[in-house]
Amino acid sequence: MTVNQILPPLIDKPYGGAWSIHDPESVEHLKNINHEIGDSKKFLNDYKEWICSGKNFKGLEDYTHIDFSAGTTETFGQFYFQHVNKRLRLLKGEFFYHWLMGRNYFKSCVEIGEDILKSGDVVVMSCPFSGTGNIPVNFYRILEQCEQLQIPVMLDLAYINISKIKDLDLRYKCIHTVTSSLSKVFPVENHRIGIRMRRTFFDDSLYAYNKGNYLNLFSVNIGHQMIKKFSNNWLIEKYKKIQADSCANMQLIPSDCVIFGLDTSGKYSEYNRGSDTNRLCFSRIWDKRITV
Repeated sequence: MTVNQILPPLIDKPYGGAWSIHDPESVEHLKNINHEIGDSKKFLNDYKEWICSGKNFKGLEDYTHIDFSAGTTETFGQFYFQHVNKRLRLLKGEFFYHWLMGRNYFKSCVEIGEDILKSGDVVVMSCPFSGTGNIPVNFYRILEQCEQLQIPVMLDLAYINISKIKDLDLRYKCIHTVTSSLSKVFPVENHRIGIRMRRTFFDDSLYAYNKGNYLNLFSVNIGHQMIKKFSNNWLIEKYKKIQADSCANMQLIPSDCVIFGLDTSGKYSEYNRGSDTNRLCFSRIWDKRITV
């Protein structure tokens, strides 16, 4: 993908976009949550534990500087501001928002694979990867190169709690920031409930918002009540058989992320996101927001 490309409007297609499942259980629980303010510090500590409960995410305990973020997007912006004078490096098929920001604000933006990684670069990667829902190709090799060249990395784990991925090594010192959100797990995307985790302190505006508690504490409460009610793998367990059946019916490959099916044959090329794989999202079909 070149920096001049804009992703086609896939959200208008039945299997386009990446939507949370509006599961009846989670929708009902959300409706019954009292309209109260939450405790951001307690929520963030519980949320971090919830993310890795039952998983083998090595090194996450080292990211001790935790902030509430309006989804993952607010964290993205802070990381961009800190490194805007560098060359942004992205994987082919990465979340289009990063390509858009790279084109408009960074010194330059070049796909990983089109040029070697160099000192002075900065890397943003989604894991699970936005284009497939799987661990990115060459994920650890890229991190090893960044480690050697002291290239700062931000990892976007937005899909991690709808993913079957159980093992992840986050011990690389080059990883400066890890972020995730509840927008893909629960029908709370409009509440903007996310977390930023960093291994070292940096007093940017997001830190200041958190220090002063200038946060949407109603969203904090909603997020806290959702993770208290549901485990971090409840959606995977409930929908993995449905995913397998949907993929079999459409001749797709099941993604590690339970809401996706993958096409490498070109049959569903209208869902191409700039890589060699076409990604289809089942969520709105399963919860009947859209019929096909």
